[in-house]
Amino acid sequence: MSNENSDYFTSQRREIEEQGFITDELLATDADCPVFGINLACAYPFPTSVEGPYAAMAARLAKLDDGVYVYPIWETHITIVTFLNFSLHRRPAPERLEELRSCIGPIGALMRSLFDTEAIDAFRLEFQPPVLLRKAVILPVTNPSGEIARLRWRVSQLLEDKKQLHEKLLRGGLNVPGIIHSTIMRFTKAPRDLPGFTAGFDAVAAATEPFVMTAREILLTVETKPYMRAGEIVQRFALGGAQRSP
Repeated sequence: MSNENSDYFTSQRREIEEQGFITDELLATDADCPVFGINLACAYPFPTSVEGPYAAMAARLAKLDDGVYVYPIWETHITIVTFLNFSLHRRPAPERLEELRSCIGPIGALMRSLFDTEAIDAFRLEFQPPVLLRKAVILPVTNPSGEIARLRWRVSQLLEDKKQLHEKLLRGGLNVPGIIHSTIMRFTKAPRDLPGFTAGFDAVAAATEPFVMTAREILLTVETKPYMRAGEIVQRFALGGAQRSP
């Protein structure tokens, strides 16, 4: 974990102690709200090789408070790039939905051009124990050989050359995350006992062993309910260099 990330996580814990948690409006009141988002992702969902460790950790997290929403394994993923942010496109009217869906083709063509010209092998992902943030719990992820950072940089480069598409996506919530992570829990209401909750969380984190997986494909996904509670894979990009799964 980089010093920058460590400093951020430390500052988040301080803010939690001073200001508490931020609840998720959609999950609390309208978890199945129709939305529309487009993302480049991997590890969606986590493979069966880590299902056991993930399920054990998720069960312990779910017992911490009745105001937590823990992602089932079928909802897990790592976002590489958000092209359209679903939170900006809730209950889109039919005409608006058609306009948003029209972005899939140009984005897919751009990604195909990237993977046709870039030699990217299957790569290792190292998942660290969970970290508590004000809005969520995440698993920080290390990608030692740097493929995700490279993909983010190349996508940003390619979009700069497609000014019309770039501007449209910027209006729609285009975002390149600053860290590699997988969100696994959010809050539907504030925990009743803040010190007890954070102590319980720390115990779960201390008991969670790091785990690894191999990313063998990159996915272009469409999000139709918040946080991939529903969605679909619209394009798959297989990675080269077969590696043995952990």
